[in-house]
Parts: sequence; C-alpha cells; structure tokens
Amino acid sequence: TPYHTNLKLWQAASHDNAFLMTGRNFNKLLFFLIDGVPYDVFNALLESGELPNIKKHVIDRGSLRKAVSVFPSTTGPAFIPFFTGLFPGTANVPGIRWLSKKNYLKPHRFRSPGICSYMGLDGVNFNRDIMETKTLFNYFKNPANVYNLLTKGCPRKCDLTSHVKSLHYLYAFISRDFSFLDRHATKYTVNAVRNGHDCVVCLYPGIDEHAHLSHITSTRVINEYRKVDRGIGFICDELIRNKTYDQTLIVISSDHGLTNTHTHIDIARHLDDNGFYCLHFPKIWRSSAKTASMVSGNGMLNLYLRLGKREWGPRALSDEIEKSGLFDLLLDIKGIDIVACVDGQNNILVRNPKGTGKISMKDNRISYTFSGSDPMGYNKTFNDMDPDRELKETYNTEHPDGLLQLMQIFRSERAGDLVISARPGYDLRARFELHEHHATHGAINAGQMFVPFAMNAGINTEYVRTVDIFPSILEFFGHEFGNGLDGKSVLNKSA
Repeated sequence: TPYHTNLKLWQAASHDNAFLMTGRNFNKLLFFLIDGVPYDVFNALLESGELPNIKKHVIDRGSLRKAVSVFPSTTGPAFIPFFTGLFPGTANVPGIRWLSKKNYLKPHRFRSPGICSYMGLDGVNFNRDIMETKTLFNYFKNPANVYNLLTKGCPRKCDLTSHVKSLHYLYAFISRDFSFLDRHATKYTVNAVRNGHDCVVCLYPGIDEHAHLSHITSTRVINEYRKVDRGIGFICDELIRNKTYDQTLIVISSDHGLTNTHTHIDIARHLDDNGFYCLHFPKIWRSSAKTASMVSGNGMLNLYLRLGKREWGPRALSDEIEKSGLFDLLLDIKGIDIVACVDGQNNILVRNPKGTGKISMKDNRISYTFSGSDPMGYNKTFNDMDPDRELKETYNTEHPDGLLQLMQIFRSERAGDLVISARPGYDLRARFELHEHHATHGAINAGQMFVPFAMNAGINTEYVRTVDIFPSILEFFGHEFGNGLDGKSVLNKSA
C-alpha cells in the first residue's frame, strides 16, 4: 500500500504558498475537525491525489503543517487546545477517564468530579469539567456546532446536532456504519453555511471509528477519507453559491493520530494479580482498591496509588511509588514505553527499564537530564530552553514535544500519580472494550501525536502545536487573547 506510515513525509514548507498570506478579508470561520488523522497518512493521500477538494480549497490557497497534538492524544482532551488555547493539564482534564484523589470520597461522588469516564454517562459533564475559560464560540456572534462534543460557549440553539447526536452515535455504533455520521456532518454544515453562521465547527468522526475497527489504512478507512474530502467540497461549493468563499477562513486539523495495534495489555489484571487491587471501568465499586487505572485512547493511562486506608490521599511522589514496588512491576511489562511521575522537588521523572530522565521547569524554561539510556530517546541533555526551542529540538523524534507535554499533564490535580504511555503496536486495555480496537491513540509517540494543520492562509513557522491554532484564529479576527494561553499565534502577517 502507498499509504503506510513509513512513507517519507511531504515537506509542505517547500511549497511556494507556504509562507504567503492570502490577502483576503475574512469575516467567517469554517473549522473542520477530522477525528483520528495521522499526518503521514493524510499527506500520502494528498500527494496521490485522493484529497482533491482539500487541496484545491485549502492547501493550494494557503498552508499545510505537521502539527503536534497534546498528551493524552485522545478525543476529548485533545479537543481542548482548539477551543481554548490550553493544554489538557492546564484545563484540568487529563484524560477521557480520570480520578480526583481529593474529591473521590465526597458525598454523591458522581455529582462531583471524583471519578469520571467520558465514554459513558459522564460525557454530559465534559464541558463542565473544563476549567472556566472563554472558548472559540464566545468570540463569534452567531456560531454553529456540528457533532463536536466541546460545546462550552456555544448557545444551545446553535448546537445543531445536540438533539440527534446521541441517537446517531448509537446507530453508528450498533451498525458499525460510521459513514452515517460523516454524511450527516456534511448535511448539517451545508445548512449552517446557508443560514449565515459566522463560525461553523464541523466534526467528522468516521475515520477514527473505522480505524479502530480495522487499521489506519484499511480500505474502509481510505474510502472514508475520500468521503470526507467530497463532503468538504460540497460545503465549499455552498460557500461559493453564497458568495462567502473569499471571506471565509477555512481551517482543517485533527485531534490525534493513530497507530495500528497488535497487542492489548491488561494493566488492571496485572495489578490485581500482583496485590495492587485495582479500581477501573467498569469495575468502579471496589471500595478496598489499592490502585485505580484510568485508560485513555487506549495508549495512555493515569494510574493512582491509594496512600490512606479510606482516602486516596495527596499525589504519591516518586519515593513513595518506588517503595510500593509499582515501578518494577510496570517496567517489567512488555509494551510499556515510558512511566512518568513527580518527585519531591516538583520535577517530572521519566522511566523505562534502561534509564531515568528528569524534566524541570523554572520561569517557563525547560531543562532535561538523564541517567542510563535516555527513556525519551533524545540522547542528549537540554538546559534552559524556552518552549519554542524545546519543540524544535524534539520535533523529529519518537517523542515530539515530549518534555513540555509531560510537564503540562501534571498541572492537573486529576492526573495520575503515574502517567503511562504505551509503545506503538500496544495498548493498555484488554477487557471491556466493545468493539475491540485495532488502532490506538493517546500515547506520546510520533504516530499518535502528529496531525495535519491546514488553512487557506499563511503560517509563519514549520514547528506548530495544535494549541497554537486557537490564538492564530483569534488574531486573524482581531481579538485580544492576553498572556494566559499555552499556545501562540503562528500567522504569517506579511502580505
């Protein structure tokens, strides 16, 4: 197949248009969020002519970059950067499943943020659980939302699929026809454009769902890419008919990539079998549990250690985890890439069986040292880097932006005492996954972290994070966003 992940990446920076502004006066936004699109698969399809509408309406009129998503690279947390300019750790949503040690024993724990899985009924609380902040929707007078689950700031009447989303997803899940969702996403978005909404966010879920059922370049998945491209073509035709084509900023990106999966690791069973009685979904009533396993993606896991007899206690630090024997148990499991935790000086320790790394930050400057073999695979130390340099130094590695991403997730009090990332080919959940996953995301490896970022406007750098898209959009529309964001604008403002 010409679409496999070892293809040489097409370098968008070589395009004549890559650093040019369009010169258009945009007053509308059309944001396509395509779930589960690895950059290299997208790029290979683009080069082979399989995505003609995306090429014609967006990339040929602007720019394409290989952007770094966030950790965990999974639906939900990885949506947060697009709409808030914040990392998941900053927004206090460190996974699609998490446990809050300080809130777990509060009365009515399911009404308070004590334990959570957005894959179930807790999904209705996703917007509530994000820290209080303005979202992209708040900056437009008449926004519209299609299927996207992050609706904070979007008026109820403008959430066009709110009344059908649950039923549509249920039908697609039972029938395994996730093309159904993409067809309806196009229909609702065409209507939103026709009705004059000034900000339309359209989520296409089908590629991700079909990849989970098969693999990242299966025939069904590649066909779904073609269908999404045709859908974007129909929507852009509607812009032309409405004479708003040249006034609309079009943005395309994805929340995460994907890698194929050959082995499922049952972390919860490993813990049970070795005396660390484990609370995990759906077995959440284990009142005597010593650990809690909260999997996201399924390539990432927040793991919590119970320190008290009844309460879970404060965050367990590296010394306490070492004494418990959890490090030895976890690092002996084939398929685990890295295990990270916090030490007594608020540094992040990163371990694999052959070495330990230490990440520290002071005044927003990042340093990194290691002993033994480098668990991050950089094989060099860094001192006093700003976030821009950190991204450049780690960009073309197996753990792009890894130092900053591990720092940001531990900002969340809901993050695990241990954060675990799986190697490509492995995931961290074997039972209770209906349907079985044949492709994985959530981890901090390149295949799951790199996504496309395209827009019909100029981008001023080769090195981009998805958290940069939000401030870039705001700057384009003349909005102030201050210094409280994790991202920064990457627009090329030279006409």
